Amino acid sequence: MSDTKKIKLEPLGPEDAQDMFSGLSDNRAYQFIPDEPPISLEALRDRYVVLSSGGNSNGTEIWLNWIIRQGVDQKTVGYTQATLTAEEAVVAYHVFPLCWRQGIAAEAMKITLTTIFHNPDIKIARAFVDTRNHASIALLHKLGFKQVRTIHDADFFKGAKSHEYEFELTQTEWLKTPMPSQT
Repeated sequence: MSDTKKIKLEPLGPEDAQDMFSGLSDNRAYQFIPDEPPISLEALRDRYVVLSSGGNSNGTEIWLNWIIRQGVDQKTVGYTQATLTAEEAVVAYHVFPLCWRQGIAAEAMKITLTTIFHNPDIKIARAFVDTRNHASIALLHKLGFKQVRTIHDADFFKGAKSHEYEFELTQTEWLKTPMPSQT
């Protein structure tokens, strides 16, 4: 996995649960997603065992998950993920609230997209974001994603309906417009 001067991505495994637990326990990060903070360190470790298996049991999905580490001390600041199916990938990220607005998500997603698009089979990346999550919407636009549809009533969580935007980015678009840290 590639890295920049600011961050580094490493494959996420069960051994990372301890480093991830505190950051994932911050409720502020769950305002626009139906997930909740992990209920225990053991539950998080068990989840990472499943994720590190690499895909679903019938082989139709490949799961790629990376821990984001920052700086000289390699502090854990979040994760990125991609689920690959045939010619497409669904991508997502989670940066701990204490690390928001530092460019970490943008750098991590650039590395993630560059990695998945170096797979010649992957022709498109998709991302889904709650319509109220203005920071993530802005990031996707910055990365070159195009909004392709609105999904009304996509989910119901925390007592309210959630609408989502679906975004997509093609391999051709990503590879023809290199960004400064796509090396």
